[in-house]
This record gives sequence, structure tokens and C-alpha cells, in this order.
Amino acid sequence: KKINSTINEILKIDGNFEIDSFCDGAKKAFEFILTEYSNNNLKALEKLVNKNIYKSFENQINQRARKKEELNITVISVKNPEITSASLEKKNIARFKLLFDSEQVQVTKNSKDEIIDGDNNQILQIKEIWTFSKNLKSKDPIWIIEEIEEN
Repeated sequence: KKINSTINEILKIDGNFEIDSFCDGAKKAFEFILTEYSNNNLKALEKLVNKNIYKSFENQINQRARKKEELNITVISVKNPEITSASLEKKNIARFKLLFDSEQVQVTKNSKDEIIDGDNNQILQIKEIWTFSKNLKSKDPIWIIEEIEEN
């Protein structure tokens, strides 16, 4: 109930908002962010995540670089995200929590290309809740990831 009424409030501010295309975009962002994170491509992530997540990604990427480790994340599948909550704050900040249920292969290799964590043949089922937010009055179409929680 609350999610629908929030969506209706959002539509009053942004008449072009469509929940289906939002969820579709969020799913693409989920895959893109995981891929770029495992490719150590911080630059690509800068505009998509808030400062805290960016710092955390940066620390993890720097740590891998110091240890000469490489992380490979392969997203096998992602179910359509489920909206677990929606809110509108300060009149025009929309915030959605989405549950992503994905299948991934995650492998960490050392400098000799040996697997030190994970298994190429093991598909992990990973459930995470990602919080997306956007100022509806802003011309910028990008939703920012505010939080990533394991579910």
C-alpha cells in the first residue's frame, strides 16, 4: 500500500516516472556496478554511488591492488528487483529499496593467476538490498546508490 501511494506522490512531482523502466534501469545499474567494481574501474562508479560506497569500493580496490589480487564477478542472472520500500523525503527526494536476487560466480586470484577465493564452478545465490535515491527536481536522470545491504 505505502509503496503505491509513494509512487503516486512521485508522479505528481515527475509525471514521466515509470516504475517498470525504473526497475529495469536499476537492474542494469546493478550489473554494471558489479562489473565495473570487479574491473577496478572507480571512474565509472563515481556518479552512480554516494561518497560512503565510493570510499568503500576505493578501499577494497586499493587493498586488492596492494595484494596484487584480482576479483572476477560474473553475473549469471538477476531476477527482476522487488521493491521492499519507497519513500519521499523533504518533498522531492525519492528513495527506493530494491531486493536483488542474483546468481553470481565470484573468484579472487593472486598475482600468479591462482584462485585463492571462490570457485569458477560454484554459482552463488546472492541477495542484496540496494537503496536508490534521486532528487526529483534535478535534471540529472541518474539515481544514486545510497546503501548496499546483504539480505
